[in-house]
Amino acid sequence: MARISLMTRERLSPEDQKYWDDIASSRGRGTVGRPHALILNAPKLSGLVGPLGAHVRFEGDIPNELREVAILTVAKEIRSQYEFTQHVHMSQAAGVSLETVNVIRDGKHPDGLQGDEAMVSRFVVELMRDRKVSDATFGAVRDRFGDQDTLELTGLIGYYMALANFLQVFELELDDDLKAELPDGLPAG
Repeated sequence: MARISLMTRERLSPEDQKYWDDIASSRGRGTVGRPHALILNAPKLSGLVGPLGAHVRFEGDIPNELREVAILTVAKEIRSQYEFTQHVHMSQAAGVSLETVNVIRDGKHPDGLQGDEAMVSRFVVELMRDRKVSDATFGAVRDRFGDQDTLELTGLIGYYMALANFLQVFELELDDDLKAELPDGLPAG
């Protein structure tokens, strides 16, 4: 059970219902996922977080499969069961192989990956573990994606780190129909 209840549209004040509506419409599904229903307990904050999430997740030129590699790597590094489990399924729909998912899950990343997947995972790992990115890794990402999408990738990482912190602090549990994909006790990397 989450430490605070998930918000519903009906519980929001009439002036704050716009935040719910904006999040629901930004994903094209007409619904608000559980992480955002949690954050909607602070409506104005969710009004800032939601658009950022929609932007880094669905816009820009970084291929979806590489965004998912970055998200899975963030979730593994921060040990966010909810985020990792949710994105296992999303990553496979985006074209990420089960082998890649397993390499990240088992903490064998970035060295166990190849090509762009290894480069993106290395960028995430260096930023999260070292709090900086080496010149070699930065140069590889910048050469591949350019300045704008290197910024977009950095924003994606920051967004999913923040989202994972919300999930961890407020102990949002997996939906009943999902099996935990991130085993307990595995090292971050």
